[in-house]
Amino acid sequence: MKLHGTVLYALALVSAAPVTSAALDLKEIGAALKATECYTDTATYDLLLASLSDPVAYTVALQSKAAPADTLAPCEYIITWSLPSPGGIARGFSAYFDKSHFRFRDKRLQEYHYAENPDPFAPLGFTARGVQRQVQFAEILPQFIGEQFELMASDSTYTTHITPDTIVSGSKAVVVEGVRRINGIDAMEYTYILDPTTYLPRNIELENNPGQIGEQSIAIKYSSAKPAAATEISYDALVAAEPEAFEKFRESTFSLTTLPGRPLPRIAAPTATGERYVHEREESFSAPTIFVFVETTVGSTPQVIGSVRKGVDSLPFQTDVVWAFLDHRPEDVTEIVDNIRPGESLLINAGGAARDCGVGNTTPAFIFVSPDGHVADIQVGYNQELDSVVIQKATNSKYSN
Repeated sequence: MKLHGTVLYALALVSAAPVTSAALDLKEIGAALKATECYTDTATYDLLLASLSDPVAYTVALQSKAAPADTLAPCEYIITWSLPSPGGIARGFSAYFDKSHFRFRDKRLQEYHYAENPDPFAPLGFTARGVQRQVQFAEILPQFIGEQFELMASDSTYTTHITPDTIVSGSKAVVVEGVRRINGIDAMEYTYILDPTTYLPRNIELENNPGQIGEQSIAIKYSSAKPAAATEISYDALVAAEPEAFEKFRESTFSLTTLPGRPLPRIAAPTATGERYVHEREESFSAPTIFVFVETTVGSTPQVIGSVRKGVDSLPFQTDVVWAFLDHRPEDVTEIVDNIRPGESLLINAGGAARDCGVGNTTPAFIFVSPDGHVADIQVGYNQELDSVVIQKATNSKYSN
């Protein structure tokens, strides 16, 4: 049950015999792949199971950057994928950087942060089982392939043959092929066709459990085998590329909890009266300011508004409030906020601002900002003592400069 790529590869080898070249081993290739500094490519990933007549065909976009000092993974990465389905095109993404991992599929955004909980990154002490490594398609990134080659070089279950200089589909190539045999049974057959200069992958074919009930064929065809000049892999880059996932489907407020001490992110949203509210990052305020992220559909919102106003009224200094509603219709918002008082701003459709501040989809959420534009404190959720919380945290923001 092999996919057609193997046949094309075999024909190519018949038409051009290998050229003798200097000795090349898996460790050397693996080290070069792990050291790939920046990488960007797209690939088709065809998976054929014994129970299916046609392969499951993914399109995958790959970005990675070598991370030699990271003990959890050989690289940082952003992976996006799409898959035709009866209901349309299914898509998702995975990312790992700064010891944080994100994955999105089926309208669910999961995130893991080593600083918050290290266990998912090394269950029972094994990083190989970590979420950052077990994610789909990470294994086809060059740095992960390099790590796999180094493992294969020292594992006697692998029997590998390297053709260092041959022609495949009309281009020079290095071919790594072999078998993994466990307890006398072939567990996997593998073929890697690599660029002879960079060792980056062009094609990969894997045959898992060949000839057995659980037989599985995988064929991966890359668009290019060239390193990227530069690629940005960061939280800001991921959010910019996937704004809807972070705005609508984020469940965690971890990023919100990291805001204190940092500049308030840029806030931009329409007001209920059709104007535009914009506050740039690092820009100062004329007074301590509380950003209150709320939704009209949450039952506690009227109590939140009353408690915040009660707390502000008790303060001996000017404190401004920005009501940042995630709702899209002005009439829904103005119905629940009966009047705008001096020092208040009323925003609608503030989902992008909530996303950029790491609020997630849990409201209410409060950000207390000092006059110098830095976040002094945060609060998540409503409680009966909210007015006292407002007094305490607004006072701290007043004098935290």
